[in-house]
Amino acid sequence: MIYTILSIAAIIFALLFILTLAALHFLEPEFDPKWRMISEYEIGKYGYLMQGAFWAWASSLLLMAIVIWRFVGTAGGIIGWIWLLIIVLALVGAGLFKTKAITDNSTSRDNTLHTLCGSIVILTFPIATTLVANALLRSPFWTPYTLAVFNFTLLNWLGMIAFFGSIIWSRKKDPSAGRVGPKVLLGWPNRIMVLIFNVWVIVLAVCVIQMMK
Repeated sequence: MIYTILSIAAIIFALLFILTLAALHFLEPEFDPKWRMISEYEIGKYGYLMQGAFWAWASSLLLMAIVIWRFVGTAGGIIGWIWLLIIVLALVGAGLFKTKAITDNSTSRDNTLHTLCGSIVILTFPIATTLVANALLRSPFWTPYTLAVFNFTLLNWLGMIAFFGSIIWSRKKDPSAGRVGPKVLLGWPNRIMVLIFNVWVIVLAVCVIQMMK
């Protein structure tokens, strides 16, 4: 029963992140989603909503980590599970330390820490979830959900690759695009990537709910 409750809570927090992010597109339209990162919503009038969204994402991932601990039995799975907790801390940090506009080249402690936290999430989420998924699929309890776990874990990688691919493509298409800016079209791939990352949590939570019936 407790695993079902925690799984439902994980879904609620993941959906809260997604819905808040969607709402911010209308509340802060000055951040063009074609080339602005989601973190920049922290800068605007409703920045507290983006901070809360990061913490909601952290909560959903933490709850899911608690739920799946009983199924993580391999060394690789334990490493992946511990790394999920590191990502949880990185998401908390992403909300705690506000970023600056990507066009602002000045330095600040908060922006540096936010960038570090964001990099941990973006670069390592697919790795951690792959290690965890591999461990889960070794458990007979997860056999009926093999396809779902495999496919959505693969999507994590595709989301990350598409994000970095959009940066490379934009710069190759227009060498004058610079490091970031209106010509570097990383905005939507960034949004799709974080959506996929949250859907992974939702899918695992749904699998657990079905398993506990």
